[in-house]
Amino acid sequence: MGIWRPVSFLGRTLIDIVVVTAVILFIPGLPPYVSFEPFSLTPALPFTGKLALNNKLSHAKPLLKDSILGPESIAIRGDELYTGIIGGNVVRYKNGKMDVVTKFGKDCEGQWEETKCGRPLGMRFGPNGRLVVADAYYGLFSVDVDTGKVEMLVSTNDTIDGKQPRNPNDLDIGKDGTIYWSDSSTNVVLQDATIEFFGEPSGRLLKYDPRTKSSTVLMREIHFANGVQLSQNEDFVLVSETAKSRVLRYYLTGTKKGSQDIFIDGLPGSPDNIRSNGKGRIYLSLVAPRYSNKLGIMDKLGPYPLVRKFLLRLMCLVKAILSGIQAVGSIEYVDKAQYWLGHLELAASLFPRHGLVLELDEAGAIISSFQSAEGKVGSISEFSIDDEGKYAYLGSPYNKCIWKVNMLSVKTSQKIPELTLG
Repeated sequence: MGIWRPVSFLGRTLIDIVVVTAVILFIPGLPPYVSFEPFSLTPALPFTGKLALNNKLSHAKPLLKDSILGPESIAIRGDELYTGIIGGNVVRYKNGKMDVVTKFGKDCEGQWEETKCGRPLGMRFGPNGRLVVADAYYGLFSVDVDTGKVEMLVSTNDTIDGKQPRNPNDLDIGKDGTIYWSDSSTNVVLQDATIEFFGEPSGRLLKYDPRTKSSTVLMREIHFANGVQLSQNEDFVLVSETAKSRVLRYYLTGTKKGSQDIFIDGLPGSPDNIRSNGKGRIYLSLVAPRYSNKLGIMDKLGPYPLVRKFLLRLMCLVKAILSGIQAVGSIEYVDKAQYWLGHLELAASLFPRHGLVLELDEAGAIISSFQSAEGKVGSISEFSIDDEGKYAYLGSPYNKCIWKVNMLSVKTSQKIPELTLG
């Protein structure tokens, strides 16, 4: 009798768990409203050879330390740096001072109101001297940084080939003013990006024609479309597929025009923005590391759609409960929990702080790597070089500064083979 009672309790508990799991997995009509299919990632390249561990980025100097948060992308004009930060502002840094250029969103209480604040991500200066910015919640904008005049080019309320862009992310601009831009998801907004990672791929690469003022879709079903970069001759355009740790290529001219292939695969991290030095060298930032000797989250969960479905449905149920509480009255802690629950920043905190940028040629071959394996610099989303090629500026979706690196220092060898990662 003494043994039967705990055994009976454990049995009932096990049955309850099975029933609850089955209900969450199979009851129809529960969010998120996406499909789930198995997928696998190409194994990560090891940190050997040209990827040998080093601390070349650890000599970086912080700019605007603790004065900004999340300078995702950096556009350079002469001695001026422009970036977008959490809170929605596009800011300018010059002569050691910062000022606000513009904001596309509305005033908000804090980071947790991101859908209201707006979130400027990728940005570039076009041939007309205007700064083009992708705001994750509001769309694409053209900004005259001298006058502050703003023109909306694409709204997230627009319908493009039957779907609205839910997460404009990055862009590049051709010599004729054509804008190539990524939409990370047509299913969810940036705040719920975990759903895009664990669910079906819905990201797109698009082309905006400034003459017709309309966008067309070049590529579909990209698993979180991210950084965008044109080749030196503009015969192809690259787009990062962050969730699958690879970069895709779309051909714009030549015999392969209109086709696509994989530019580089098996990356030792999650690719974010891609930038060029204009001389045939490409700099690919890996915002989170991925190791060959230890499977990452996407490596582990990719082949198991039911596990991903269960986790997302459970997350959405919790968010629904929080939304019910919010309906009664806004409580700051509840608002913050609602924000963080599906946000990528929460997942990013689980990764080692290993700064990593790959230098590639236009054939996709790795030339070298710039790292901060010791973790002084991490979560790098962009590596932008000034016009003289003297300094590089490192962006991040999470850091509280812009890192400035002397390009001469990153070219020196600082291998640290004794360090084992993963």
